[in-house]
Amino acid sequence: MLRTTVLLACLLIAVPASAAAPALSSKTLARMAQAADRSEIVELSAHFDNALDAEDPAKFVGTFTPDGELIGFWGTSEGPQGLRKAFEFMVSTFSKDKRHVVTNHEVTIQGDHASMFCYLTVFDRKSLAVTGTATFTDELVKHNGEWKFVRRTLRADPNVDPIIKSLSAEH
Repeated sequence: MLRTTVLLACLLIAVPASAAAPALSSKTLARMAQAADRSEIVELSAHFDNALDAEDPAKFVGTFTPDGELIGFWGTSEGPQGLRKAFEFMVSTFSKDKRHVVTNHEVTIQGDHASMFCYLTVFDRKSLAVTGTATFTDELVKHNGEWKFVRRTLRADPNVDPIIKSLSAEH
């Protein structure tokens, strides 16, 4: 929320204050606010993966609402404790020494609710090889003035099947 307010204030300051300058319409202001929201949502997606790469569980859990859930090939994790467990599992297995890159964000915003679809590409930090690809389908809500994931669903592409099989064999 603060980021949106600052962005709008900067844009308003940049508009000449002369009488000849047209006032911004409510439609323009709404579009500016939606662009700021979209930017915050895409950044939240980056925070999620950057937290995983930096092995920062607090930042990772902080991308979700208190009752948020993460769904993936490892199962479903809910709430702060479940998300922390999922995080610990991921960084100790298939996400160790990886870089997670999210792209192709499609964001739909309706008031304080949003949905997003994006791609995930995972690189090995040492060999720079692509180790897997997937998609995220997300449900988000503006929680205490900030966008958070309510539900984040990862759907691994078939190239991840060997990783999934090796994890199943270990457990």
